[in-house]
Amino acid sequence: MTPPAISPTGGWIGTSIFVLIFVGALVLFGTRVRKLVRLLLKAQPEDRTDHIDDRIGSFMLGVLGQRGVLRDPIPGIAHFLTFWGFIVIQFGLLNLLLGAFNTSLPLLGDNPTFATVLDAFVIFVALALVLFAVRRAVFRPKQLDSFLHGPWDGYIILGLIFLVILTLAFVEAFDYAASNGATWTPLGAYFGPWFSGLNQSENIFWYRTFWWFHIGVVLGFLIYLPRSKHLHLMATPFNVFFSNYKPKGELPLIENLEEREDYGVSKPEQFTWKQLLDGYACTECGRCNTVCPATNTGKPLFPKEIILGVKEALFVHSDDILGQKNLYSKLGVAGVSADKTETEREAHHEPMIGGIISKDALWACTTCMACMEICPVNIEHVPKIVDMRRSLVMEESDFPPEVTSLFNNIERNGNPWEISNDKRAEWAAGLGVPLMAENPNADVLYWVGCMGSFDRRNQQVATSVAKILKAANVNFAILGPEESCTGDPARRIGNEYLWQMQAQQNIETLNGYGFGKADLNGHNGSVSKHRTIITACPHCFNTIKNEYPQLGGDYEVLHHTVFIDKLLQDEKLRLPEGFDKRKLTYHDPCYIGRYNDVYEEPRRVLNVLNSNGVTEMRRNHNRSFCCGGGGGRVWMEEKIGKRVNQTRVNEALETEAEVLAAACPFCITMFEDGVKGVEAEEKMQIEDISEIIARAIERK
Repeated sequence: MTPPAISPTGGWIGTSIFVLIFVGALVLFGTRVRKLVRLLLKAQPEDRTDHIDDRIGSFMLGVLGQRGVLRDPIPGIAHFLTFWGFIVIQFGLLNLLLGAFNTSLPLLGDNPTFATVLDAFVIFVALALVLFAVRRAVFRPKQLDSFLHGPWDGYIILGLIFLVILTLAFVEAFDYAASNGATWTPLGAYFGPWFSGLNQSENIFWYRTFWWFHIGVVLGFLIYLPRSKHLHLMATPFNVFFSNYKPKGELPLIENLEEREDYGVSKPEQFTWKQLLDGYACTECGRCNTVCPATNTGKPLFPKEIILGVKEALFVHSDDILGQKNLYSKLGVAGVSADKTETEREAHHEPMIGGIISKDALWACTTCMACMEICPVNIEHVPKIVDMRRSLVMEESDFPPEVTSLFNNIERNGNPWEISNDKRAEWAAGLGVPLMAENPNADVLYWVGCMGSFDRRNQQVATSVAKILKAANVNFAILGPEESCTGDPARRIGNEYLWQMQAQQNIETLNGYGFGKADLNGHNGSVSKHRTIITACPHCFNTIKNEYPQLGGDYEVLHHTVFIDKLLQDEKLRLPEGFDKRKLTYHDPCYIGRYNDVYEEPRRVLNVLNSNGVTEMRRNHNRSFCCGGGGGRVWMEEKIGKRVNQTRVNEALETEAEVLAAACPFCITMFEDGVKGVEAEEKMQIEDISEIIARAIERK
């Protein structure tokens, strides 16, 4: 776009006024941004500078490529066009701003190609805005609702964007008309002739009017942006770049537990800067709510509101965090007038937990991580929920009453029940399964877990795994009474102290038998042969594999489905193909699926066994719906809404499958209860993959 022959400001006085307004807008914008950055700096430190190459790649795909939003194609494409239109239009804006000084952008200022690209994106953005408006006003997806900004903030943003492109179109049209076509743009050339009835002075007047209107809208948008839900336009690129590159299933470690004064998060500034940045980056799209098992079954948990609740708490307490309490007596802040009493101010500053965020919402979480999987801007919901649970459990002793016995039993007996840990190996009586104490050079340690050791139904799974290992001539052993609860339920519920106690005990045992990776490489002078830990429990698997390294326990750990698949691939285990004629569906457990990306190995095993293959439920793989037992929920009563396990069982029944294959003891327990709850015992059986294989081995 060539600079107009006529100054848009009308002379040096107009240009001076423009400069003052522009600088004022930048000051207001900068003041808000400075406060937002200062709040992040007051939060806890966290290193997110590793994996720079991966971070750059993630930025390219996630931000520039809009990979996350494109998962939902229709609004995703509209968002993609709006995003790139926003960027391209900024170059056009800069060109108009320079017009106040009778200059333009090098290469782009009088470039008809750029003018064409710019106007094409103006049209794309206009179409996207229509789609967004219709979606909000007509279809009104529930996930777009927000307690923080209300329903009108979205319309305000849409209106501002529409005014930006509308006023730009008028600027181009009157510029074209005033210059008699000398300043060419596609939109100007199309709309300019509409105003041919006006004389040149009138066209110049309207050109200048819409130029000022356009600049005013843009600067108003600039001031409003960091105060609105569209703060995410600024924060998302940073949030994506600083994504987590540690194992997905690893919760942050609380270090120096014995020396700390706080053990979780009850105030927003106790979160890390990255956790607070999540709130800035939230687009409020609500995708997390659509996949959350708690939300979908009528529980008071809405993952989006957790993120926005932390953000709201940060803003409500911002003056306290920044040390500006004295402003109350001078100006009144955050809607609290200076003549309010201290009690009234404290009431306004309601606490984060139990106030802005309800305790019932925190306890409803199954830690399934579906919210994190679907989030287009890489927000991390689950660690925040667990951090707040830690505060309730370890600082206030405030947790569901049924959890008390769980904590006591794990601490006293090394398992969740009132059963002596000495009985941990009784399930294996008569099977010829050796203990590690009897076979210390075993290649494979079968970590049975508490459910496999003590729960009668899951003892059948443990027996099946043992039969498979023996059939494949695997040199394996179990720990028996030397094994203790990994601490997973305690940690997910919020009892970090109990988890660390259990983890340290187990790590000492495992390292004593030389299962550490340093031992595998012969660094400690013990053994140098290949040694593996396998387990049929995804929760034990995730904890030992991803979280024990935090305390010095680094091991090679495989889920039993992965190990069995490897035995089949290496032809160490042969099964009769098509052994099982029943129609079968498979449930992806959260802790091997979304947490550890184990999807195909269980299916490969089932496809060997079952002549019909796997009939998928509508929610499968990384979109699988939780059984409801994770996050310690298997030990808690489900008192609100529908039962999560029954919801998932009904999805399985929709496939008309006779068997729901599982690969997790929690899932088996939850689904067997669910089948009874929907009175479908005659229609569907719940079986672990290992149980089907064990029967096939016996048949062979």
